[in-house]
Amino acid sequence: MKISKSDYDFICEAMGLYPQLSHASNIITKCRGKRSPKEEQALESLIPEYAKYLCKILKIKKYDQEAIYQKVALLNAYYNYMHTNGLDKAFSSQGKFRPTVLEEFLFLLFKDYVNDIKEKEDQDNVLDSGNVKAYSNIYFKAKNFIDFIHSPEIGVNEKDQDYAIYRTFDISINKAEPMQIRIPAIAIEAKTYVDKTMLDSIIATAEKIKSGNPYTRFITVAERYDVSYAVDPAYSRIDQIYVLRKSIRKTEWCDIDQQVVWKMVCETIAHLERPWSDIEKRIKEEGVII
Repeated sequence: MKISKSDYDFICEAMGLYPQLSHASNIITKCRGKRSPKEEQALESLIPEYAKYLCKILKIKKYDQEAIYQKVALLNAYYNYMHTNGLDKAFSSQGKFRPTVLEEFLFLLFKDYVNDIKEKEDQDNVLDSGNVKAYSNIYFKAKNFIDFIHSPEIGVNEKDQDYAIYRTFDISINKAEPMQIRIPAIAIEAKTYVDKTMLDSIIATAEKIKSGNPYTRFITVAERYDVSYAVDPAYSRIDQIYVLRKSIRKTEWCDIDQQVVWKMVCETIAHLERPWSDIEKRIKEEGVII
């Protein structure tokens, strides 16, 4: 492979430090697997650009407006390079090459905020972020009625989330070995494009995730949105849908809007820092209960 070893090594090193880098993981997997000549050529072109993008964005340690705008500018430069050279079309949709760019960007957006919270509040190291199998509900299972009486077991249903800020719990029953569940405070579905079928799937996921934790803020972050205006997601348990390119047509190309991203970051952090079930405090501070 005609790829700069230093660029590839940098991506591997970054992945070692931050296992949540899903796009880096995707690139490494494709480099190590079988590739078509078209994919080989695309990787040779993309890896130096991605290494440059990743190096710059990891150096931004803040999450104020200026820092978020800088991160969005870097993301747009990488996206535009892929688009202009047709490189995102070199890989099959099954490989999820392009979708992992946005999934990873969400981690890079909130990484330093999460780290600050961990340093201040998380002495037990239970808080984390990234893509995760998030808890939705538990159920009881047994081989038969007698087993149900003497030794029922806990089963856990989970849903894959493209990005979440979550904490880990250990649960057990009847002195069984504890199992870990991951409860999201923020759960995000990241999509390149949302149509009606996909929206229905996201709505179903929101129902499941918020039944496990009603204080989860469940949002969708999409590059584009193509659902009839007659369909109002407000009737679902999705808290918000952010359309990053302010675009509905697949063929229309425009940059990720930095103001939409900043709004999403502000509203996400506001949810994490406001009272949840402390009704008295919410009434005194905000005058609202829900």
